[in-house]
Amino acid sequence: ITARGVEASLAAKFGAVSIDGSLAWTDAEVRGEGASIDLDGNRPAQTPEFAASVTFGWQPAPGWRVAGTLRHVAAQFEDDREADRLAPATTLDAFLTAPLAGALSVVVRAENLTDETVITRNQGGSIDLGAPRTVWLGLRYGF
Repeated sequence: ITARGVEASLAAKFGAVSIDGSLAWTDAEVRGEGASIDLDGNRPAQTPEFAASVTFGWQPAPGWRVAGTLRHVAAQFEDDREADRLAPATTLDAFLTAPLAGALSVVVRAENLTDETVITRNQGGSIDLGAPRTVWLGLRYGF
């Protein structure tokens, strides 16, 4: 496999507001020979060309935090022969933590808010899906 690419991340805070981001661009190609000659020039399995995420956060008061994360992964192939394609996916998540009493806080997390269909495996028509819209509620006790 021959691969080249760029990975970058950014984190910045402006008072109560923060931003964290990352991106990856990968140009990868199988260099097949011998038994793998049929794969020559193919993209390696499960290697998207582009992936990125960005999280915006806000801390309006001590103990409080609100954040949202947008993620995108480009299309990729499940297999070495490029027969089974995994579609690109973009998801949106949200997070809230709020103090209740002392070291006790409530945490609410929502994943895949847009209920995007995320295919995580596709082999010969046998498909696995990522988590649908999911909301979590919990308590956190800090020491």
